[in-house]
Amino acid sequence: MLLLLLAGCGGDLSSYIPTVTFSRFDVQAIDFEHIDTDFVFSVNNPNPISAPLDRFQYDLTLMDVPILTGDDPNGLTLVADGSSDIALPVSLNFADVYTAITAATGQDNVNFGLAGDFGFDTDIGPIDITYDQAGDFPAPRAPKFTLGKLKVTTVGTDSVGFGLDVDVSNDLGSAMPFSNMALKINFAGVQVGDGTIADVGTVDGATTQTLNLPFSVNYAEAVDALTALSTGQKLSVTMAADVTVGTPFGDLPLHVDQTGKITVTQ
Repeated sequence: MLLLLLAGCGGDLSSYIPTVTFSRFDVQAIDFEHIDTDFVFSVNNPNPISAPLDRFQYDLTLMDVPILTGDDPNGLTLVADGSSDIALPVSLNFADVYTAITAATGQDNVNFGLAGDFGFDTDIGPIDITYDQAGDFPAPRAPKFTLGKLKVTTVGTDSVGFGLDVDVSNDLGSAMPFSNMALKINFAGVQVGDGTIADVGTVDGATTQTLNLPFSVNYAEAVDALTALSTGQKLSVTMAADVTVGTPFGDLPLHVDQTGKITVTQ
């Protein structure tokens, strides 16, 4: 067929060569640690026959940092006289792309580049088509938690109410609302409080803000720790929590586990 086309168009095959453009992401799974997604290409084949792909070579960069390279035709076939979707599955651990993600502080996405070629074998030899696409790639970064002040808010006959300040750093450009926090507090290694906070608060994009976590401690469960407080000693406080974090990529679960030596104030 290609020989006939060459004869009929004076050797110019440009109008018969398939073209490729990046179409979209199909995200299969995403959290603060990894993403499984398909890079979906739209390939237009102007020829009246289908063509099985024999090669699909790719090089992926994030923020100009090389991340992945490979060759994965995966049995793909271009439909005749029409457009085909070609999905390139990519699984990334964000820890492996830390340099690129850190460079995007204050942004929700990171810039990607995806270049390579795809090709198929014919009776007159291989034909390869080069592509070079760019766009934005979703890259959530987990907020960072640092324990701050611990303040006594109420004193009852059998319990003490506390408010724990937690400094939360948000590297994304968008605000992060925190909700449905299942909280556990340890004083000096002893669990003294737990509960669920429905609406924890929101941290603006590219900022560090303080959230206050209220909880109460029963005297009988924390006699030693409360005695240490009365003598002015610093208290070892551990906060463990599972919380829902709102991001531009949907609500993502996050586990937090932080310990600090804290002076309690009234």
